[in-house]
Amino acid sequence: MSDDRFDSVQIPHPLAVLEQIEQDHDAEQEAELRADDAPWGEVLARYIDVLTELIASQPAQPPEVEEE
Repeated sequence: MSDDRFDSVQIPHPLAVLEQIEQDHDAEQEAELRADDAPWGEVLARYIDVLTELIASQPAQPPEVEEE
């Protein structure tokens, strides 16, 4: 005896499920960031300044040459 109610059930691909979870998480995270009153422009400007200082403080190294 076969149970017909399970024959028509569509099972999504596991990667599609993971992609949906990721999209939901991204949407939640974006909503939280938009709801926050942090001055994101200033935060990003300071972050870029710190990264620029880190890069500038590194000794200059010649580019690596790939050997064939």
